[in-house]
Amino acid sequence: MIGSKLDIFKKEWLDVVFQGRNKEYGAYELRKLAPKATNRGLLVVIGIVVIASFLSVYGSKLFPKKAVEAPPAVTEVTLEDLEEIKPPEPEEEEPLPQEPEEKPQQVAMDVPKEDLVRFPEPKVAPANKVVEEVASQEELKDPNKTPARITLKGSPTGTSVARGEFGSKKQDGAITGAAKGDPNGNGDEILPFNAIEVQPMPVGGMQAFMSWVGSNYEYPAAATENGVNGVVEVSFVVEKDGSLTDINIKRDLKYGTGDAAVRLLKKAKKWKPGIQNGRPVRVAYTLPIRLNLQN
Repeated sequence: MIGSKLDIFKKEWLDVVFQGRNKEYGAYELRKLAPKATNRGLLVVIGIVVIASFLSVYGSKLFPKKAVEAPPAVTEVTLEDLEEIKPPEPEEEEPLPQEPEEKPQQVAMDVPKEDLVRFPEPKVAPANKVVEEVASQEELKDPNKTPARITLKGSPTGTSVARGEFGSKKQDGAITGAAKGDPNGNGDEILPFNAIEVQPMPVGGMQAFMSWVGSNYEYPAAATENGVNGVVEVSFVVEKDGSLTDINIKRDLKYGTGDAAVRLLKKAKKWKPGIQNGRPVRVAYTLPIRLNLQN
């Protein structure tokens, strides 16, 4: 055995030691499996050491500890420590200024000398949406008829200038109750077309005026090139002397069509002014102008 080259850590040495002996007793198996058990144990120990080292270094970052909230401090307060709190004094509201009570309007009803024909402000609308009939052009051209917001038969003994509301018989002034505005005012307010007794009208009638518009309207070259057709609406004010002011485009077809209508109306002659309560008044008016290159 002396000088043998057997390695005591290998299986050959174990076979030499247990040669001719009972290998089933248990000692042979223990010595045979000892290297594997030693290696496994060493790996387990190394793994535990590595994990413990990792947790000690990075554990606080991976699993941060929740901060323990300190219980709220409670301070005992007795009623003697509290100062008397005075409620805020209510602010005095300033009374709103009351509008002065308007004077009742006195209306005198006169019988008109000329026949009155209802003529509302013309507006562009489809034929199926027209809800009322208006005066025909023949009625408007009649010199013995005057456009108004009502239709009424005249009387030869009636007045040519309205004084108050028109009626079917002469009647002294009557109190109608409070009304907006002062009946003795200066009349600078602009009234809507349908709210006055005698409406403004071009000299010669509306048909003659529209013929003048159609003959003198200058179609812009750009509108002609683009074949523009449709309705241009222009709003203006008929002043107390019948002149047309504050002319603005209300509906435009572009290409200069609205500007051409404004330039034309600035050249128009004075109209017959609107009459309210026997005095000329300023009246707002909207005029539709239909443009058609085919005509």
